[in-house]
Amino acid sequence: MINVKDAQFGAFGDGGHDDTAAIQKAINFAKTLSYPTGGGTYRVNVFFPAGFYYITSPINITNADGIWLTGDGGRYLNTNIIGVTGGVIFDFSGSSLAGCENFTFISNPGNGTSRSTIGTLFALTSNGGLNCGIRNCYFQMQDFPTANSGFGTIGILCVRADEFFVHECLVRANTPIVMSNTTSLVGIGVTNTVSSSFQALTQGNGSMGFIDIQATSLQNYEKRQPALVLNGVNTLNFHGYLSRLTANSGSVETAILCNQYTTNLRIHANIESFSQILKATNGGFEGNEFNIVIANETAPTTSLIDVTGCIVRGLKLRVSLPIIAERPNRYVIYYAPDTNPNQPSSGSIIDSEITCYDIISNQYIISPNLLKQATNVLFNTSQPFEKKGGRLRQLSNNKVSAGTIGSIATATIFSFLQADNTASTNSRGGYYRIWVDGTIQAGSYGSAYSAVLSFQAQIIINQNYIGTMDLPSSTVIILDKSATNPTFIDITGLVINVTFLNRIGTVTITPKASGSSTSEAIVYNGVAEIQSDFLINDPIPL
Repeated sequence: MINVKDAQFGAFGDGGHDDTAAIQKAINFAKTLSYPTGGGTYRVNVFFPAGFYYITSPINITNADGIWLTGDGGRYLNTNIIGVTGGVIFDFSGSSLAGCENFTFISNPGNGTSRSTIGTLFALTSNGGLNCGIRNCYFQMQDFPTANSGFGTIGILCVRADEFFVHECLVRANTPIVMSNTTSLVGIGVTNTVSSSFQALTQGNGSMGFIDIQATSLQNYEKRQPALVLNGVNTLNFHGYLSRLTANSGSVETAILCNQYTTNLRIHANIESFSQILKATNGGFEGNEFNIVIANETAPTTSLIDVTGCIVRGLKLRVSLPIIAERPNRYVIYYAPDTNPNQPSSGSIIDSEITCYDIISNQYIISPNLLKQATNVLFNTSQPFEKKGGRLRQLSNNKVSAGTIGSIATATIFSFLQADNTASTNSRGGYYRIWVDGTIQAGSYGSAYSAVLSFQAQIIINQNYIGTMDLPSSTVIILDKSATNPTFIDITGLVINVTFLNRIGTVTITPKASGSSTSEAIVYNGVAEIQSDFLINDPIPL
């Protein structure tokens, strides 16, 4: 093990001396011993005893395999690196099987524009840059919003550094972690080109994948960028916490940004103060899984997942919102409508499962323009439904009272948000086809006599190009019926109808009954399906 305070290197670690040269000297010596790039036979550990190491230029740990930097005694205020580098603190570009643990990285705000703006950089070069990681580190990168072309300070930056891990870290920055498959970074409203002071980074698009982030907390300064930015990332596992330290300026509510084609994410997280879990843009979003608790939001009407511009396949999303006041009137998964009201969504969602029991109304589980482009999607809600084969189907029996034999009532058995696109003036045409499969029962569990009728019914109704609806047409088929004592109680038929008010379609039934009984209850029990064809939206079962 190499000790940076050994006499041959001479680091002070007292916060008053500039330790840049001493640390670099120890790193350079380690490079001569490392296997295989230094010609040595083992991998080298460089040890930093507890203290405050003041550095004024980036530490060059580039293009050298097998060098591991170790601090003393844990991640918080033991081995501290005070960065006044104007950029990166530790640069690992081109190094494989390398990394660090047990450090606190401090970007000193008292040094103005000279303060460090990136904690660690890992990137691919012609030499390599794979199988690296960070363990048990604390990044205190300060609020410096103009740094890195608007990304602000960045804690951990990885460019095509495959097979990377972050374990048990706390990262505080304007943008705590950025992972990218190219040196050209894209954030929300900002772009930046990554470079190293020491090496030429590999250009073009490549792979940024096989990433494991465990027991890690990402905390943002202000509302300017997400906590986790993923540009073209594949195969990432995240287990941790995302939040904001301050939220006084800016308007970004997104915790995670996925730009370009993104696949095989596994995100298990608690999110606080951010109001949007994820925004995905510019490509495919495939085979991703999210288990999220989100609370204490600053703008709790924001959509939770925004996939505008994406084709979504194989998404598994489970969201919990424990604070009741943050649940109403917000979409779980959202696709922004086109500025042209007659232009359907260019995105789609296929073979996916959305689970959220806290958004009470299905009206907000998915935007209707995205539901129009959905195939084989399951929605686990308080009123579960699915879309398969072009049909939207209830997945729970709807049991509804229809009065008594002596006082029959019309019962609402199904309702849905209309697909009508009121933003259009001349392309609102379409139709609804509704199926109902159920029973009507008279008598209770303790009744001496009872009756039951099973039926299937269909309603179809057409709408013209300016939104005017025809009269509905319905067909009822009595499948079978049974009555213990028909003279006392019997179900003989029913009438089914659909009406529309305030963009809600309501399907009702009115049973027909006979017999001398007047007090026996009548109950409908069944499920409904709906098929439609409108240009922009699908109806949503409520």
